[in-house]
Amino acid sequence: MTTLKEVCEHICLPDPMKRKVLEFADEFDQRRAESLSPALYDPSSWEKGIKDIAGVLGEDPDGSKMLTFMLQRAVDSHKEYEKRGIIEIIFTDTMKFCTRFIDEHYKLYGTYAFTWAWWFPRQISLREFRIGALEYEMIEQEEEKLINLHIPADADLGRESLRKSYEEAREFFAEYYPEYRQSDMVCDSWLLSPVLTKLLPENSNIVGFQKAFELTHIDHSSDSSIRWVYGRTDIPIQELPEHTSLQKNIKTYLLKGGSIGAAKGRLQEEPWKV
Repeated sequence: MTTLKEVCEHICLPDPMKRKVLEFADEFDQRRAESLSPALYDPSSWEKGIKDIAGVLGEDPDGSKMLTFMLQRAVDSHKEYEKRGIIEIIFTDTMKFCTRFIDEHYKLYGTYAFTWAWWFPRQISLREFRIGALEYEMIEQEEEKLINLHIPADADLGRESLRKSYEEAREFFAEYYPEYRQSDMVCDSWLLSPVLTKLLPENSNIVGFQKAFELTHIDHSSDSSIRWVYGRTDIPIQELPEHTSLQKNIKTYLLKGGSIGAAKGRLQEEPWKV
């Protein structure tokens, strides 16, 4: 897999967006933005770099131009994967993050659009990898090397799935990034909110996920659960959908004046062990 077209096909980019990406790639002079590419590899310059790239790309209402530029960088990332010997499935699963959000946008709004340019540098710079159910991002906080866990919307949160992902991730970092082999794994998510234990049965996968963490901070005011449970934040509470038991339970709790919040935690040793 060495071309933009091949990357688009392997990550299952929707055909309408794939056509736009390939058409723009043919007409855009890459030299106009090449000098801006290095900003995508340094976390401290991500925000400014993306703004600068957007300025060069011009009007881009559906984000397809930015997606094109970043997928071209993903082609370069693939070469680095090959050089390091990282298997193909990890590259594909990692880069599919953009497809997932493009599909979600279509489901919610009826149009294809890419609005997650601000997140894509993590994958392009080989700082975040999807390994099985979860995504693992190498970060540094106060000079401590940590691995930040992210939970994709399509993740299987069953115990066996989580255990397999965790064990494979430990092997991955030990082999390719040994400086992170012993790093603590942390997570900051609405999925760790203690409130959820009141709304879900003891045997729910979310409760099982929570039990593997030692909480270090609770944010009672966070409303991030609205975005992830209902897809969008512009729906009045009374009109929130009730397609799942989780949606029903959270809606009822919100209507009573409650807040789901979020929490930070450190993954315990031997999480999800059998």
